[in-house]
Amino acid sequence: MKVSFKITKKDLPRLIAALVLTGLGIGFSVSAFYDAVIWFAGLFLLTFITVTIDGEAEGKKKLFRLIPEIIYPVFASFFSVYFMQMINLAHHETIAGINWLYDQMYHTDTFRWVIESLIVAGVYFILRTFQVPRRLAAAITPAPFLILGLADFYVFTFRGHEIIFSDIFSWETAANVVGNYTFPILYPVMYVLVPYVLYIMCCMRVKEDKPMIKFAAVRIAVTAVLSVALIFSFCHIIKVRSVDNRPQDWSDKGSRFNGFLMNFSTTVVTSFAEMPEGYSIQNLDAMIKETGIDVSDKGSADDDSSNIIVIMNESYTDVKSYMAMIGCKEDPTPFWHSLKENTLHGKVTTSVYGGNTPNSEYEFLTGITCGYLPNGAIPYLQFVDRETYSLPWALKNMGYSTLAMHPYYSNGWNRTKVYPRIGFDRYMFMDDFEFQDSDLQRDNYLTDSKAYENLMKQLDAKPKGQKSFTFLVTVQNHGGYTENFKNFTPKPYVKNLVTGMDTQVNTFLTCLNQSDKALEELINYLKTKDEKYTLLIYGDHQPNITSFPNNFGVGKKTSWVTPYIIWTNYEMNPELVAKYKEDTVGVTSVNYLALDVMKAAGIKYPGYFQVIDSIRSEIPQINAAGYYSVSKKKFFPIEEVDDPKDQKAIKLYRYIQYNMAIDKKDSEFRKTVNSVVKKSEQ
Repeated sequence: MKVSFKITKKDLPRLIAALVLTGLGIGFSVSAFYDAVIWFAGLFLLTFITVTIDGEAEGKKKLFRLIPEIIYPVFASFFSVYFMQMINLAHHETIAGINWLYDQMYHTDTFRWVIESLIVAGVYFILRTFQVPRRLAAAITPAPFLILGLADFYVFTFRGHEIIFSDIFSWETAANVVGNYTFPILYPVMYVLVPYVLYIMCCMRVKEDKPMIKFAAVRIAVTAVLSVALIFSFCHIIKVRSVDNRPQDWSDKGSRFNGFLMNFSTTVVTSFAEMPEGYSIQNLDAMIKETGIDVSDKGSADDDSSNIIVIMNESYTDVKSYMAMIGCKEDPTPFWHSLKENTLHGKVTTSVYGGNTPNSEYEFLTGITCGYLPNGAIPYLQFVDRETYSLPWALKNMGYSTLAMHPYYSNGWNRTKVYPRIGFDRYMFMDDFEFQDSDLQRDNYLTDSKAYENLMKQLDAKPKGQKSFTFLVTVQNHGGYTENFKNFTPKPYVKNLVTGMDTQVNTFLTCLNQSDKALEELINYLKTKDEKYTLLIYGDHQPNITSFPNNFGVGKKTSWVTPYIIWTNYEMNPELVAKYKEDTVGVTSVNYLALDVMKAAGIKYPGYFQVIDSIRSEIPQINAAGYYSVSKKKFFPIEEVDDPKDQKAIKLYRYIQYNMAIDKKDSEFRKTVNSVVKKSEQ
């Protein structure tokens, strides 16, 4: 093997072109990431090198012919991963001040590049399996990854968040609106096309491509095995990682926290749920018939039924029981704990911890648990791809108006598509709220007080006598507790924590205190209303605060528990009060909360929710972590179901879950309950 730096007149056009491209690349890249400059300079230098391999070499020298087969896939992998990520993060405000892309790419996982490189190398060996020459295979390998990166760049530019697997199924909608957009060209050319041309020039500098293995069948077998092994390894790792690394669909968090390629791959894994054993639409319909429940019953609300307000409060947690553990002497939520009259207090298990808020929305609104869905699945992203029966649809059928409110950006978690599909007449996001800059705290989070003020305005504006269901998802207590913010001064609830994270804890507790005061304002307002109102407020998940043992919890699984209250501005349903007094379990789950809300509001359950209630009688709590067995009077991991009564109830629930969320085939059950669902206009 010979390596030469010889330059002839014949080489000058190529080198001049490389120099121009490198100058352009460096000129633009230095404003984005410094390590891109190193890449461009390195690619330029490689265009000077000519590698000539002796195709007739024998003995030990013959091994030199293997070198390109090792270098090419590694080179292609590093190049593909870097520039695919660069086009997706360059100039984003979310990483302002970060000048080295590698720091951003690998700060949470040092070996992410190894995992991502596996699939790129796998593509290289697929091409080699089809006998594509080495240097041509190396030149082609980055293409699909760069195209995917470009697609993500444009989707983020237009939509504000990145591509996930389920977007593939929306290609027709995208095709319909693509003509309305102007496509930016400059960054794609400078951050993808220019380096790719330089990369191809480098690949072509190997002058001998004669294979080392003489027999084609052997070469094909070896490269096929390598490609399968690499791609299988990548898929296996992604499947394992999807348990803890959930997909992100908020802004550019996919690229920032998981890496775009790995985030996209994770959404593929979590989009496919396993069919429950013995499932068929016929078996589901037979089990529904066994319950004796008329699922065609649409439920009813009479003139005496109340309006309903549901507030899913971001990261709301009851810390009173753990105050001694964290050294806190003052209860941050005194109003919450003071509520007694016409108030029911409870604990609820969620299926998420520290994030993935929409899963708690999904569980409450549909009555379907996220337990038994794929680990890391976000139903709003992967499964609500059509009109889906829910509490809003049920209430709409009873004459209620339905409104969803979320005082944050509209481009997160697919809500603009999901909300109409699950029955909301209207939905409001940050741009629809009235507020001043002073009402935004920390990372542009609207205070609960201002969010509730906007809620009150919506209630005041509704026609007299029109019953309403309002679902508000707050943001004030959202994560990001470690920084010092100019517009937010934490109250010193704790001092000198062993973990040294006083700011983190005090920020969160101060937010809880502000939420508590805002709740008092809202309830005082509702007390003045002539119309009946039922209010549910619950925490979507606990905060991701790692400075305490077990995350504010004492005992196994308590990190999945948040508090809730049901309050009415009239006498609470005595049957519901008695049920709470007799409750021996002490905890329910988010997917059942709608049942108690309807009961408190004086609403007769529709057939669908009667079925959910019948399951609750056997399994009064179920989430992604575990369930409570009435038969055995104890909690079990969700995988351990051995009691016959539990098996029957959970089998029915899993069949309903699979049919309502995943199966494309209509059962009689789904067809019947969906009779009140109307196609939304999108």
